[in-house]
Amino acid sequence: MQLYVYQDRHVSETIVRRAEKAGFKAIVLTVDAPMLGRRLVDARNKFNPPPHLRLENFMDPNVVNGTGYAPDLAKSKNETFGATFGANGDQSLSWANGISWLKSITKLPIIVKGVLTAEDTQLAIDHKCAGVIVSNHGGRQLDGALSTIDALPQVVEAANDKIEVYMDGGIRKGSDIFKALALGARAVFVARPVLWGLAYKGEQGAFIALDLLQKELELAMMLTGTTQVSEIDESYVYTPVNRWVRHS
Repeated sequence: MQLYVYQDRHVSETIVRRAEKAGFKAIVLTVDAPMLGRRLVDARNKFNPPPHLRLENFMDPNVVNGTGYAPDLAKSKNETFGATFGANGDQSLSWANGISWLKSITKLPIIVKGVLTAEDTQLAIDHKCAGVIVSNHGGRQLDGALSTIDALPQVVEAANDKIEVYMDGGIRKGSDIFKALALGARAVFVARPVLWGLAYKGEQGAFIALDLLQKELELAMMLTGTTQVSEIDESYVYTPVNRWVRHS
């Protein structure tokens, strides 16, 4: 389950308890959104969620009662639900006080989402996290941040098989998955393709989107002569000699 840490950590702790009870196998701690980025696209689109949609975790009175959070926190009055996170996020969250706190309230493995550098990968190892997700929050937090595919090699190198490395963002085709696997990702996460599928045909459309990615990956493997995922390595990806992204 992906977790945001709120100013009142009781809220986040209650959500973690719900996740444990629901059978989640790991906690994905979001570390790249201490506050909401300046999302000009959202502002231009002026998107307002339909009135029947709510942030379900905040519908539980056990989460919001007695915490100082308004009972209507479940409904964002801003242009996006992201505004709720941005307004209530714990900006004091750090490696020192975040991981130790989370480990004190759950035995689930902790995966850190929002890592783009070798240095942060080493910190994740030092704090005994189970893995990292290379992510720039869909490119919506900081203009000019590294693309995830460019950041991936240095993270994999720093991880050195001590923790698992996943990649999130920029996956639009099965061949994108192939490239991420080739550069060392254990797996990838997708969002927009699934949302496009949902917009097209609801739940069935989401399955169609995932099936397309699967078939495109299989096609890429066939056309590159790989018969299993373990055969995909960096030799299948051309890397310019003067690559500008530093690895250490």
